[in-house]
Amino acid sequence: MLFVVLMHYTRPLSKVDGVRAEHLVHLEGLAAQGTVLAWARRDPATGGVLVVAAPDRAALARALALDPYVKAGLATPEIVEFSPQNVRMSLGGA
Repeated sequence: MLFVVLMHYTRPLSKVDGVRAEHLVHLEGLAAQGTVLAWARRDPATGGVLVVAAPDRAALARALALDPYVKAGLATPEIVEFSPQNVRMSLGGA
């Protein structure tokens, strides 16, 4: 299943940036497992966007609960499930 996760920062950016390195290590680990396919900070920096492949919503929720931003109360994830109907290019070519 594919998901878009909208991370919403709940604390000032200065607090979020203090944990950013740990957050990125977490995302890199999920990417190495093939779970997180793409991510970026939103512009303006009010949160982030993740494109995720996970077996189901519950598995994704468990992975997100381990995110340092979430564990520290710095961000809350909004999970949007979708089934791509019209794919024009691979995510790697974006």
